[in-house]
Amino acid sequence: MSTIHQPSDHFRIVMSFLRTDRFHRCAAESQVKKLGIHRSQHMMLMHLAHCTQPPTQAELAKAFEISPAAVTVTLQKLEKAGFVTRTEADGNSRAKYIAITPAGMDIVHRSWELYQALDEAMLAGLSEGELAQFAEVLSRMQENLRNYSPEVATLE
Repeated sequence: MSTIHQPSDHFRIVMSFLRTDRFHRCAAESQVKKLGIHRSQHMMLMHLAHCTQPPTQAELAKAFEISPAAVTVTLQKLEKAGFVTRTEADGNSRAKYIAITPAGMDIVHRSWELYQALDEAMLAGLSEGELAQFAEVLSRMQENLRNYSPEVATLE
């Protein structure tokens, strides 16, 4: 008969870390919802805001590791809301360049303010020393995961 193992301190720490990530994601989604967009739309706008040249839909699909159909659905909603434009890529009617509009940039700026407030709330009461130590711990954990898994080693 097998025995049931009690959770170790390490297990509890990892679960607490994952729970904190889930809490942050939930709070962030509620903030983005205030802007009238979905999280996937917000992520697309944030990506576009940092592009030096408008990407194609295919490049967006690759960057987000999602299907071209999923990109199309998100872009249709963003285009309808006036947050992005799609233009034909170099005479190829099947390829489209995607550019963020001023209205889309406004959403990005407004969300930046919401995220700053969220992050300040999450880090309230922590000293600069604690934050610096935590940043070092996170960096070491990430390096440990890169060394453990070849799939993680390629992630940024």
